[in-house]
Amino acid sequence: MSQYDLGSTENQQNTKDMEIVIRNIVDSKTSEVSDIIHKIRAMLKDDTTELSDIEIDDILLQLPIVLYDAMDEQEIVGMQLDLANQIYKEAQSEAYRLARGTISDKNAVADLQTRAQQLEKILYDRSYKMIKQKFEMALETLNAVKKVQASRQQRYDLGKYNLKF
Repeated sequence: MSQYDLGSTENQQNTKDMEIVIRNIVDSKTSEVSDIIHKIRAMLKDDTTELSDIEIDDILLQLPIVLYDAMDEQEIVGMQLDLANQIYKEAQSEAYRLARGTISDKNAVADLQTRAQQLEKILYDRSYKMIKQKFEMALETLNAVKKVQASRQQRYDLGKYNLKF
């Protein structure tokens, strides 16, 4: 059996625990944006009808407003990541300074003594990336809805023009 057996029960539990913490952070910062995206998804699943103009206008009003507030939350998690990185560096440096032995021994001791700080750094890093990705996809969705609205407007304008002649 390999020393890197990632399928071990302990590793699986640690991974699940980290995933829960990350999802809690991400969900607490993105819930309003996610709600709107899920509503859009539900509307699009119904292939029998297309989005109404009122629904499109509603999306175009709601999504930017929610993103405006939520972007602050993304930066707060980024700030927490920066702080976790700084705490990790300081703890690593202090543990290395106090360790005895060869450079390899000092590195090993410092690494072992800063596991908690490493995990905190990983949690905020993954959370920040997931939040950023969700917001980028929300912006892509917003742009797609704008294109749908512009296309409809062109059809309406073309229809009005054809009726005149």
